[in-house]
Amino acid sequence: MQPTHPQLGPIAHAARHLVETALSPWGGAAACIDAYEAAVRSAAEAQVGVAQAVPLQPARSIVSLCADLTRDLGAVQISAARWILDV
Repeated sequence: MQPTHPQLGPIAHAARHLVETALSPWGGAAACIDAYEAAVRSAAEAQVGVAQAVPLQPARSIVSLCADLTRDLGAVQISAARWILDV
């Protein structure tokens, strides 16, 4: 990813390098984002499982909505992190 302003290139590169260095003990930025993605997926799947187990329809719909929100918000965060860090 190239910044829209050429002056931001060195700043963006330095920020990516700083994040990659900080996350290197855990496998780097890509590995941390992948782990976060797996955690979001597991949380959403658990919420879907709870929704299927709840016998009352209004509660089932609310838990299902929470699962959808968890999945969608996680996807936005993961996409933004991959775009910003160019992973």
